[in-house]
Amino acid sequence: MKRDYGDVLETAKRANSMLQGLSNHIEQQRVEFNQTGYYQTYSRNAVANFPLLSKHAVVASISDMEEAGYQFGKKQTGSTSQYALSLQNVIDIYHHRKVPRYRDKHKGPFVVFVVNLKGGVSKTVSTVTLAHGMRAHPAMLHNDLRILVIDLDPQASSTMFLSHKNSIGSKAETAAQAMLNDLGREQLHSEFIQPTVMPGVDVMPASIDDGFVASDWEALVQEYLPGVAPSEVLRRNVIDRLADDYDFIFVDTGPHLDSFMLNAIAASDILLTPTPPAQVDFHSTMKYLTRLPEMLERIEKEGVEPRLKANIGFMSKMTTKHDHLTSQSYAREVFTKSMLDASLPRLDGFERCGESFDTVISANPISYPGSADALRKAKYEAEQFSRAVFDRIEYIRSTL
Repeated sequence: MKRDYGDVLETAKRANSMLQGLSNHIEQQRVEFNQTGYYQTYSRNAVANFPLLSKHAVVASISDMEEAGYQFGKKQTGSTSQYALSLQNVIDIYHHRKVPRYRDKHKGPFVVFVVNLKGGVSKTVSTVTLAHGMRAHPAMLHNDLRILVIDLDPQASSTMFLSHKNSIGSKAETAAQAMLNDLGREQLHSEFIQPTVMPGVDVMPASIDDGFVASDWEALVQEYLPGVAPSEVLRRNVIDRLADDYDFIFVDTGPHLDSFMLNAIAASDILLTPTPPAQVDFHSTMKYLTRLPEMLERIEKEGVEPRLKANIGFMSKMTTKHDHLTSQSYAREVFTKSMLDASLPRLDGFERCGESFDTVISANPISYPGSADALRKAKYEAEQFSRAVFDRIEYIRSTL
């Protein structure tokens, strides 16, 4: 006899219908207003002010490239057309001028894990903001950064921000499945890695079913990957096989001390710890930090050697309130030289971008549901934060 679960089944159906409806509505709006790609373009004069460029260099490069058949973006203004240079156009100008890319200076991906055992501390927002921010920051375009976000949170929040169509319902081609199936590079790209609205940023999605995979991880690894340590699977089966394709890999997991978190820690070059100033969140973050050595010891007992080079703390959900500034002072005492100068403040722009499945970097001001000024302010803070993280990573890599 079929059990009666009351309203649970009907509520689940209605919730799924609502998710599909919201996703379809946003996608229809993007198609209707021709906003399916990254909106940002630059004038020729704006690009001339970018690092390592000048007006003469840009004009000469565009002329040379057009003579060779390259087509630049343009927009019609009245009876005349003007250059509207895309992200890729700018990167190609740098490449034409033989400016070294990041991959020419550093070999292999640098793995970053934004982690905290406390939920709601902006782990996912920090992760996707960094992915978009580091790729699109005007001062970093010459690096032509190739970025992958690996989503191991069954809630699929990073997937929602980066590729919302892949974040709804059950999905078989997830990062967790890619880890278990021991696949080659080509299959990882063709079946598991999805592009995002930001050219140069990809995502390996998550699904709600991944929660069951995480709960049975050790048994599944023993069955499908005999002889492989449970905490080395992410590095061995995914990251190492994509080593020639990405400069930065960001990992996002749920706020649980589970096998996915241990895999992410074992695979990471640095940890970023978001530290909210509210007393309860701050206290929970301190408790997480006290447990981090225990997690590393657990990984080492499996015979896996962690690659961690730093644990960087930064303030998230920060305001100028007195008690928030006090918490920031306490955080500096804990992290000392490993405290990031920049923070991720509590701003309306960060919260409202989720309504359109965007980051503050990718959100188009024309369709943004809130104040354009609020979005502009949040984007500025996101760019400052992204640049600070990038600069700290460069400092760390220079000392190795």
